[in-house]
Amino acid sequence: MSYPKLLVTTSKGKENQAIVEILDILFEHDQKAYGIKTSFDGVVLIFTSLSPFKALDIIRKNPTSVIFKIIPLEKCVKTSLDNIVEIGFQLAKKHIRKNDTFIVDCIRRGRFVESSVIVERTLGAKIAKELEAKVSFKNPKYIVRVEIVGDIACVSILKRGDIIRRVGR
Repeated sequence: MSYPKLLVTTSKGKENQAIVEILDILFEHDQKAYGIKTSFDGVVLIFTSLSPFKALDIIRKNPTSVIFKIIPLEKCVKTSLDNIVEIGFQLAKKHIRKNDTFIVDCIRRGRFVESSVIVERTLGAKIAKELEAKVSFKNPKYIVRVEIVGDIACVSILKRGDIIRRVGR
């Protein structure tokens, strides 16, 4: 459990409640799971021995009251443009094939990279060129999601529905 498997967003001030909700759901499957508040309002990270997508499936079947979004995190690295492009491309090679459509979506928190647009363009260009895939803003088959939380950058290759969106109270 060296890196987080889920990023959870909630309202400012509801971070501890969000952690409790998620851990209550996961506890039956992983008693060592834990969550931490980040230095960014409304953002918590969940650590578990479960795969990110297994944890997501378990949570999907249970109600929550303060959760906005839950994003699975496949791989995490120390934040730098080079690290993000490298790990993002390695993950993309496992999923994205020639002529598949994709988009890179980066959410940057903190100032460890210059901008989310630079991350999106740099990683997207490498995937498009090396894998001969096509960028599609309207209907991508895959979403290469980059979540930057200060000095940690996490990347996942997602399909529609892989992010849980809920309206918190």
